[in-house]
Amino acid sequence: MLRKNKTESIGYWKAFWLRFKKNKMAVIGGVFVLILIALAILAPYIAPYPYDEPHYIRAFEGPSKDFIFGTDALGRDLFSRILYSLRNACIIGFGSQFVVLIIGGILGAVAGFKGGWIDKFIMSIVDIMFAFPTFLFNVILVTALGRGLFTIFLAIGLTGWAGMARLVRGQVLYLKNSEFVEAAKAAGASTFYIIRKHILPNMIGPILVNLAFGVPGAMMTESGLAVIGMGVRPPMPSWGNLIGEGIGMMMAFPHLLIFPAVTFAFTLISFTFLADGLRDAFNPRSEIS
Repeated sequence: MLRKNKTESIGYWKAFWLRFKKNKMAVIGGVFVLILIALAILAPYIAPYPYDEPHYIRAFEGPSKDFIFGTDALGRDLFSRILYSLRNACIIGFGSQFVVLIIGGILGAVAGFKGGWIDKFIMSIVDIMFAFPTFLFNVILVTALGRGLFTIFLAIGLTGWAGMARLVRGQVLYLKNSEFVEAAKAAGASTFYIIRKHILPNMIGPILVNLAFGVPGAMMTESGLAVIGMGVRPPMPSWGNLIGEGIGMMMAFPHLLIFPAVTFAFTLISFTFLADGLRDAFNPRSEIS
């Protein structure tokens, strides 16, 4: 158990950091996530070629000095396409979780604070969202909205907010009846002050953990959509279409599958390690040594 006097002496965020840095895999995952995000942001500047620039006479070339990951069927540089795939995956991953946070956070908070028929109505919608096949819902929305980066992360966000709404509602129901909130009410604190000072700070941990797990989940969803032809429109690259193309040619040109698949798996593992570490670090029962 976390010793109360030690937690009080070092503060909430200091205790979080001490717990987080004890998890070496989480720290490594966090470092690699930062590196991956930097690569995604800087992709237009560090990619040796435009992602759609063909070199027809060098099609299907293996790794070389000019093309370190080789080239695809049109002679496009695979390394550049992987960098842009990472960029697009981060846009979709973080963008979709922003939509999830806005919709799920607001509806969950309203349901928890208001209660009554409003709570029942919102939770009925949440139950319907859980009952509907999420991937099928994504396919329908992408078909209706179009196959752009914005529409894809919007579709994933619109189908993934239910879990966030349930989480936020549960946190609000627990916190609004806690002793420190009751004490603040008795002292005459306003609702806005209670929300800002007591409710929101205590909800940050679970929300961040939920979002951290949601980012790689959204990346996998987009890859699944790309495999069935519902991802971003070619020639814009994504993990799904790169891996799909590589599977069809893996026997003759294994580099077309190995590099995208390994990079994609490495990205998902890094985000997952970071999310696991955040979940443990925000757990006040974790031991600080």
